[in-house]
Amino acid sequence: MGKNEALMDYTIKKIEPKDKPEVLAFLKRFFFRDEPLNDSIQLIPEGETSCPPLENYSMSSIEENLSLMAVSSSGSIVGVLLNGTTVAPEDSEEPDFIKECDHQKFRKILKLLHHVDREANVVKRYPGKKILDIKIISVDNNWRGKGIAAELFKKTMKIAKELNYDYVRCDCSSHFTSKLCKRLGFEEIFELKYKDYVDQDGKPVFTPAPPHDSISTCVSKL
Repeated sequence: MGKNEALMDYTIKKIEPKDKPEVLAFLKRFFFRDEPLNDSIQLIPEGETSCPPLENYSMSSIEENLSLMAVSSSGSIVGVLLNGTTVAPEDSEEPDFIKECDHQKFRKILKLLHHVDREANVVKRYPGKKILDIKIISVDNNWRGKGIAAELFKKTMKIAKELNYDYVRCDCSSHFTSKLCKRLGFEEIFELKYKDYVDQDGKPVFTPAPPHDSISTCVSKL
């Protein structure tokens, strides 16, 4: 199947608040289990179906009306890109939103994301600029290889430009997301190898399966 034929299999739409239940059900099937960090620490053990703090985190930016979904011709969601506006990170190693998280495994993920946010320092790096943050990317296993993620990225960048954003930013916990960003012309401004992010005993906190060996921050100027 050629690229143009593949693109006809789905359409890209903005996610509206009414779509939340369907989007969340999609994320539970794919992103919640196969995202490298989630998988590495078995965030959702066998027999359980979800992680409430991750649900809240995932849905937190939908009201900004910046998120997109790819919908098949039969009406099923086959990909999502959840977006929001970047804000400056709190200048603390463990801000309240981490301290108040009583889910120990998800707290580890929040701490890593906050660490990356502080180290990448995107807001300070581009002072006075409006930055859109690609927060979550997920594609149905059966629909990968059709260019859906790339089309969601391109549509997001088009919308961001129309809304006068100056940059689009993506923190890539997956090797494949990082690879996609670079293919689309993003610049990698920060990278942290998972083996170098260690606990108090010097052991890596996350050990995702290959080829996921690092988390990075990539930025594209619009």
